[in-house]
Amino acid sequence: MLFNAGILVTILLSHANVYGSGHSCRTGGGYKSTFFNPRLGILRARLSAGRRDEMTYVHARKPQFGQTGQLRSIPMVADPGDILAGALNRAKKQTPAPRIQNAAEREKSKAQKQMQALHMGIIGPLKRYMEGFPRLSRTHPFEHAMITLTLGDARYDSTLDEVGSLRKRMNEVCKTYANRVKNVRKKQEIIDVMEEAFETVDRVFTKHSEAITKLKYNAMQLRKLPQVELSEPTVALVGAPNVGKSSLVRLLSSGEPEVNAYPFTTRDIKMGHFFAEGRRHQLTDTPGLLLRDPELRNNMENLTMATLSFLPTTVLFVMDLTGQCGTNVSQQLGIRDELLELFPEKEWIDVFTKADLVFDEEGHINPVYADPDAKHAVTEVSDALRVSSMTEEGLENLQSAMIGAAVTFRQRLSSLS
Repeated sequence: MLFNAGILVTILLSHANVYGSGHSCRTGGGYKSTFFNPRLGILRARLSAGRRDEMTYVHARKPQFGQTGQLRSIPMVADPGDILAGALNRAKKQTPAPRIQNAAEREKSKAQKQMQALHMGIIGPLKRYMEGFPRLSRTHPFEHAMITLTLGDARYDSTLDEVGSLRKRMNEVCKTYANRVKNVRKKQEIIDVMEEAFETVDRVFTKHSEAITKLKYNAMQLRKLPQVELSEPTVALVGAPNVGKSSLVRLLSSGEPEVNAYPFTTRDIKMGHFFAEGRRHQLTDTPGLLLRDPELRNNMENLTMATLSFLPTTVLFVMDLTGQCGTNVSQQLGIRDELLELFPEKEWIDVFTKADLVFDEEGHINPVYADPDAKHAVTEVSDALRVSSMTEEGLENLQSAMIGAAVTFRQRLSSLS
């Protein structure tokens, strides 16, 4: 995740629970948080070198929701050296219009066509880039948040501004030399003007070509972001790092997230799909959350909060009662309480993973592997499903619960629309 120092990042937030359900839950006693609270509007993050994000929150009006998918159409960005070389080569291959007898007029005809080729070869790609990359203000809030947390508002917008400035500068250069060609009459003067034009185009474009390099990098990062469909309800696997979310995604959907035994293996949003009643639904693996002040959360955790805030999600909350994930059971319960308080209207499914270790054959807690607070968790979350990715125990019940929630959720979306 890239952020430049001293940037003021602004994200429009709100309307997060527009797709919510009628799920009821207790909201007291948990770890209270305001991060990505749907009642709040603008997230402002002052970023400074060597420090974590400093977040403050202020109220704002609800933004208008657009559609996701704008990032799918971002254009391929060529290397700036290739753009320049292509434009120069095409220009130098131009020939004068036929049947012109006067030598000076032939040279002028050739020069005019060369300037047109230079203009089209350089301004054309820059125009496509400016039209192909959406402004943040026109993106869906989820994609807005994804761009901001991946690149930063300032980096994304400033790069587009730099490309726009380069386009304007090169347009002025081409117009200047096109007018000079038009106003000279002698053959040698035209040749001299064109030599100067080629040199100036090369020098000015090269001097400011870093903007295209930045844009190319931005495009590469944006293509890695998940493609989501608002028309397809999403089941989001949420929980602390390393509790087994990625393993479940691999077993339950078409997703292929990385699976390793260390925290924050999932560094971005991974999407998979499953089918319920012949309709496709989305299953997403999210980066793990830690129980801490929301202002101290890193960008990976904030991606998870953006998913819950801006997408129509059913929450599949995953807990590891062994405590071997690096987050003890008490802290995992705290995370759960926080999310229940923030998103009380979302459909919710609780899951205990590693059931083959935590519970014995009779369903009792195995004290050898279970965390000291495992018994409290079982009492607190009595309806949690018990599954094991190793033995596939409980997967059928989990699939049935997911399908039931997905169908109910789709029906609710249909009634809202």
